[in-house]
Amino acid sequence: MGATEFEGTLDPEIAERWWEKVEDVMNLISCTLENRLKYVVSLFVGNALIWWRSVKRGYEPGEITWAEFQKEFDDKYRPKMYRDKKRMEFLNLVQGDNQTVAEYELRFAALAKYAPEAVVTQEDRCYRFEQDYDQRLERVLQLELRILKLLLSQLYGWKKR
Repeated sequence: MGATEFEGTLDPEIAERWWEKVEDVMNLISCTLENRLKYVVSLFVGNALIWWRSVKRGYEPGEITWAEFQKEFDDKYRPKMYRDKKRMEFLNLVQGDNQTVAEYELRFAALAKYAPEAVVTQEDRCYRFEQDYDQRLERVLQLELRILKLLLSQLYGWKKR
């Protein structure tokens, strides 16, 4: 159930998974906004603890807010370049030919948080999700129509004989 210690990492994916687990635990235990910073920092060890101590020196004691801490953490472990890359991944997301709808939906859900302005409402989410599906359906229907036209032309040609 509990979150694990965080040593720091150069891999934003690892930092992302750790952060999500920590948020899940904090929500589960109804951790107050005031205690979130204390809880997260208590999980820092090694390089992460060294980093935190250096960040903390730039603030007056007790002055750093949860939002400021989140920004500091993001800048260090989930940099803007990484978040921008994930945002573009979401905005350009298409269902691959060998990808099931379920697999596409999981990828869609995982990346949507990087472009919140694109999925503000449930209607927005549905629209974005359906865009690729509609394109694929259109291709299938065009193919089926071509096959039907071929079939009809062959049937009409056969009947004239």
